[in-house]
Amino acid sequence: MIKKVVLSGILFLSFSATASANTLYEVQKGDTLTKIAKTHKVSVNDLRAWNKIKLDSIYVKQKIIVKMTSGKAPAKPPVVVKPKTETVVKVPETKVESITYPLIDEAKPLSEKGRAAYEVLLGLGPIMEGIPYLYAGNTVEGFDCSGFIYYMHSQAGLDIVRKSSESYFLESATVANPVPGDLVFFENTYKEGISHMGIYLGDNEFIHAGTKGVEKAKLDSVYWKEHFVGFKRFHSVSLLEL
Repeated sequence: MIKKVVLSGILFLSFSATASANTLYEVQKGDTLTKIAKTHKVSVNDLRAWNKIKLDSIYVKQKIIVKMTSGKAPAKPPVVVKPKTETVVKVPETKVESITYPLIDEAKPLSEKGRAAYEVLLGLGPIMEGIPYLYAGNTVEGFDCSGFIYYMHSQAGLDIVRKSSESYFLESATVANPVPGDLVFFENTYKEGISHMGIYLGDNEFIHAGTKGVEKAKLDSVYWKEHFVGFKRFHSVSLLEL
């Protein structure tokens, strides 16, 4: 049994002496930089610059600057903006402009090797549940979403290179009728465009490495339904010719 490990530390942002004049926001469950930027009517790039965020990753209860005050700061504590309830901040109705992705040919049926690989993926999934999230992680010490995909498929015997979710999306074929083991992709989660992926388990369920670690989720949940893009399949698990 693979041991579940705990992240050894939590990253904290350090603010300059002038931060006391700035408005801070405490990150809530379900928040993303895009959502926070729209709520406070600032750009994502501003949030990154003000808070020295390089990895586009935020965590619950993190305090980030959402309004930068120029000039010298008055001698008073920062204003922390916290929602009155646990309700996730609603994004204005104006959705992110639709992004057009290149059309890739329809996936071919699974090969014998592909079916065997999928059996390993589906059997290994439950063992992986609970392993923590780790940015750029691709081992059992911790995973990010694409690192989880890389590890799982490597364990299933596929010759796969560690890449981003967006790269995996561009290098796989579209699936009209998904089967358990196929890939599922999402967009506009923590950044615009393809930004997250997982492995389809069937019955409208998938497994992925999210901010809470490796876990199962439902495609028809409010959040994932909003960000769902489609199903795809690596060429290496498909028949070369029909």
